[in-house]
Order: sequence, then C-alpha cells, then structure tokens
Amino acid sequence: MDQKEEQLKALVEKYRQDMLDFWRELIDFQAGSKEKDRMQTLMEKVAARLEKEGMETELLDTGAVFLLQAWVGKNRPGKPILLSGHLDTVFPSGSYPEEAFTLKDGKAYGPGVCDMKGGIVMAVYVAKILTEAGYDQHPLKLVFVPDEEITHQGSRVADMLVEQSRGCLCAFNFETGRMDNCLTVGRKGCMDVWITVHGKAGHVGNAYATSANAIEEMAHKIIALRALTDLEKGRIVSTDIISGGTVSNAVADTCRIEVDCRYDYNEDKDKLQEAIRALCADTQVPGTTTDVEFPAFMPVFERTEGNDKLLSLVNQVAADFGIPAFGAAHPGGCSDASFMAQAGIPILDSVGVQGDGAHTLHEYANVETMYERTLLLAAAICRL
Repeated sequence: MDQKEEQLKALVEKYRQDMLDFWRELIDFQAGSKEKDRMQTLMEKVAARLEKEGMETELLDTGAVFLLQAWVGKNRPGKPILLSGHLDTVFPSGSYPEEAFTLKDGKAYGPGVCDMKGGIVMAVYVAKILTEAGYDQHPLKLVFVPDEEITHQGSRVADMLVEQSRGCLCAFNFETGRMDNCLTVGRKGCMDVWITVHGKAGHVGNAYATSANAIEEMAHKIIALRALTDLEKGRIVSTDIISGGTVSNAVADTCRIEVDCRYDYNEDKDKLQEAIRALCADTQVPGTTTDVEFPAFMPVFERTEGNDKLLSLVNQVAADFGIPAFGAAHPGGCSDASFMAQAGIPILDSVGVQGDGAHTLHEYANVETMYERTLLLAAAICRL
C-alpha cells in the first residue's frame, strides 16, 4: 500500500459515521419507484447533498422523474470515469415502518439497504475521498437514476444511460454486492412477451363443435415456447403468467400469457422474436387467432476483455490490501449495466455493498463491506 492508498484508507476511516448517517437518511426517506412526487423529492435531496460536497450537479428531464448527473473535476484531463446507480426501491411509502434503517450484529437492515442505497453512498464517497486526497487524473461522473426497479417504463432513462456512458473510460455500477464474493462482468438480456389467443365462446354441452377453445390453443403454444429454451446456448423462454376462461361449462374465448425470455447474446433477441411470431402464426385449434406483443426488453451486458481487465485491476488492489480475490459472475438478472454497455465501454457491476434479501422486508447488508469496497474502488481508480 503506497502513501496515496494510506491516505485513502485514513479518509474512509474519517468518514465512517458520515457514510452511515447518509445511508440511514436514504433508507428512511420512503419513496417507491412508481411514486413520482416522492422520487422527485428524493432526487432533489440527493442533488442538494452532492452540491454541498462541491459537485457540479444537474437534474435532467427524462419525461418522468429527473435523472441526476453530477461531476467532480469536470475539466480534468482524460476520459471520465462513470459511477452509476439507482435511487428507487420497490416498496411504496407506508408499506414499512418509519425510521426503518437498523443495525444489528454488523448488518444494516431496511428496504433498499443493499439494492441499492448502500451503493449510492459508496459512489458519493468514492468521489469525495478521491478529491480530498488530491486525485486529478480523470473527471468523475456520477449518474443516478430514479426508476431502475421498473425498467424505466414511461421515461427516456434507458436511452439516456447509453448517452451518459459514451466517451467514458469505464464505469462502475454500484448494484448489490453478491454474497458469493463475485463481481459481475456480464448479464443476460431479457425480453417480455405477451401472447393472447382469441377463440369463440360456446356452451360445452350444446355448442362445443362450433366453438374454438383459446386455452387449448394456448396449451400448444406454451409447449412450443418451452422448446425454444436452450440452456447450453444461454437461452431461456419461460411462461410465467396465464389467464383465460370464465366458467367451467363455457368454452374459453380468450387466453393470455406473459413470457420471460433470457439470452446471452444480443443477436438472440431478434432470433427469438422471429421464432415466437412463427409459432403464434401456427394454429392448431381451428377458429382461433393469436396476437403477440413484445412490450419491453433489456439488452445483454456482454462479457468483454475490457470488463475482465477491470476485474483484474480490482483484484490486484485487493491482493495488496490483503482482501480475498473476487470471482467473475455472469448472472441471469438484468441491471442498468446492460444499457450502459451499449456505449461500448468496460463496466464492472455489483460493486456495491454486499447483501441479500433484495425486494423483501428482511433485506440486509454487511456494513463493513461498504467501507472496504469504497477504499478498494477508490484505490483502483487511482491506478487506471
């Protein structure tokens, strides 16, 4: 550990309580992803906090709740280093007690404590301690979004994340730190599919022969969808919601399903859409017709040489600090790294505070990992 890294370590120690207090403030301000006014207030509160820290901030119009962009050392030489995260949680106001942030046996509890309010605290203090330590090599760009948990429905955030990432040297996304001590170097893409079969209703006993059962047609389609799954190629097609029919003695005239598709390569999105359209056009039960929609998708965060090099750099720093090396993860779940990766920059994801139980009321984070990883990432940035 050199003199600069010793200075960073001392600064993390100096701000331990401040980081904890900011964490508590974020958890105890209740604002769910779909609560526009509450989320707007939260974004403004965090912007004010960053301005107090001397950062240059701007709230950017997304068509919904603002996106927060902040700069430290905007005029420094070199390409910017991007620190990103989301401020929303899945829990609406009033669905959990006030002052929900609690500490017990080295763990912090509260909705969003690891997913990802702890990561937001880390990103802010990585920038703060680097600046206080005299770091001046690259601009640091913080981008915090308000609606990751609802995949940016109704806003332009997804496209804005791509633009915010363009021209950056690299990015660190402060999603929840994994419990297996891995950092994420890639993620599957995902696509929602809505399929509706229209049939013809009729009394089962008196008009079966002139009816057309939408549920029976959908049964054929579900089996065909399942056949599109190929685990060796990283493709998953899963029917997860089904509804149809009215009463047991009437032939169902409608049936609707919602399907989740996952894939390892962006090119598979178009291939799966083509295959799904083809099987929807293939009718097995005469008299039925089928509509298909593709309402939302997230691109693949593809594993690249640049992502692996970032992981290697972090592990070099970890070795110097006596911290166990991190493994490489490529999970099926999506994050905003998937959008940022479309800008073609190296990204390391899941660098936030380690924790578990996301999207539940027993969510927790291992407190010490917040301090350890803040130091680790600050030191890694100094070596870029």
